[in-house]
This record gives sequence, C-alpha cells and structure tokens, in this order.
Amino acid sequence: MNAIFDKVKNRSAYTSKTSESTLEPATEEIVIERPIEEDAFIPVESKPLPITSNAKTAFETLIEKEIETMLQFNVIKGNKLSSEIGPLIETKKLSHQIVLYEMLKEAIYPATPKSIHYINQYRDKLNARVVLLKIKLARHFTIITIISILFSGFGYAVIESDIFIDKYIFTDTASFVINQLYIVATAFLGTMLYFFPKLVKQVNNNTLTATKIPFYWLAISLGSLSAIVLINTKVFAPYLIDDTFLHNLFIAVACGFVADILYGNIQAIAHL
Repeated sequence: MNAIFDKVKNRSAYTSKTSESTLEPATEEIVIERPIEEDAFIPVESKPLPITSNAKTAFETLIEKEIETMLQFNVIKGNKLSSEIGPLIETKKLSHQIVLYEMLKEAIYPATPKSIHYINQYRDKLNARVVLLKIKLARHFTIITIISILFSGFGYAVIESDIFIDKYIFTDTASFVINQLYIVATAFLGTMLYFFPKLVKQVNNNTLTATKIPFYWLAISLGSLSAIVLINTKVFAPYLIDDTFLHNLFIAVACGFVADILYGNIQAIAHL
C-alpha cells in the first residue's frame, strides 16, 4: 500500500518536474539610442554643396568676360596698349582685375564693352570686319533710302521737269497726291542723308548699342515730319534757291540735324 501511495503522490498536481532552479527571469530588451543629426530630415537634393575656394562670383565672371572683350577689340583695331596693362593681364586677383578693367575702358573710349559685344554679333566669319547689312537697322535704312530716291525721282520728273507735260495730263487731285509724295520722299531722303552716315560711323567705332535704336527712329520721325511741315508751309520760301528739290533736301537735312541734337540730349539724360 505504501508503494502505491508513493506513486500517486508523485503524480499529484501539486508537484512539478521543473525545479525552481530551472526558472530564469525574462531577458530585458536592450535599446541603443542614436543621436538624431540636425540635417537628417533634409532631402539630399536640398543639402547645400560645399563651397570650394575656386568658385567665382557673378561679378568676377562678368569682369573677366568684359576684359577679354576689350582686349580682343584692341587687337582687332591694332590699338597700342600701355606697358602697365601687360603684367595685369595674367593676374587672378580681383583688385588687379578691376584696375585692368578701368585702364582698358579708357583705352577703348568712346566704345564700351556693351557696344563692342553688340557689334561683334555682326562680324564676318574671320571676325575681321562688320557686315553692315547684317544689322537690321542698316537694312531698314537702306530700304527707306531706296524708296525715297525712287519717289523723289518720280516727283521731280512730274513736277519739276517737262518730261511728262506733253505726254500726260494730270488732274488737280493727282497732281496734289504726286506733289505730297514728292515732298514726303524728299523729307525722308534728307533725314537719311544725315542719319545713315551717322549709323555707319557708330558701327565703325563700335559705339552702337541696342538701346540707341529707338532714339534713331524717334529722331528720323521728328526730322521728317518737321521737314514736311516746313516745306508745305513754305517758311523758307524767301530763301528758296533755284532748284526746289535741293532746297527741300537741304531743309530735310537741317531738320534731321536738329532732331538728332534734341534726341541726343534726351538720350544722355536717360543714361544719367
């Protein structure tokens, strides 16, 4: 009986095969905290790139570009440069480049780096000379001059000469229209005779810029309109020379000269 009792006792729910020594406490999870970087949440694309010591500012780039433009201009024109300019050409120091810039600017006067750059667009493939008809303003001047010569010649033949008198009879309206075309053509031809040489001179001296083109058109318009009014009103009739065409042409040239002075002053004020 004792043996059976012992077996039942060993199978009891109050006993466990697992000894207390086999029970181990639960292991704690070890968390390693890493410090958060300040720019960890900045996208890669927006992170500023490191600035190298060789980076140039926009001002330095502009200075170097205009210095090169002025040096090329002096070479093309064959201008003699001061001996002080030579040592400054190779320097990379900004203060020396500014001194070189001012010296070259005085050497190319009245041209400017801006005007030289504008004219260089219209040079030939060898960069030796400027092709005048590549400039849009010069082409327009040429067209206006040719049309003015044609209408002036036609008006002179009808009104001043006797070429068509025996062959054709014009009504009063036709004669008036032809006379007005003759006066307008003469006025524009006279202003072109003044402004076309001025344009050629500015191109040769590399002083023409895009900002001067509107003033050309304003001066031509004012000079031509003034000449048309003066010719029609016959203000200078007492001083009329024998040839009416030359008289009107002289008035137109004089009006172009006055308009150039007026708009030249306006242009100078605009650039102050």
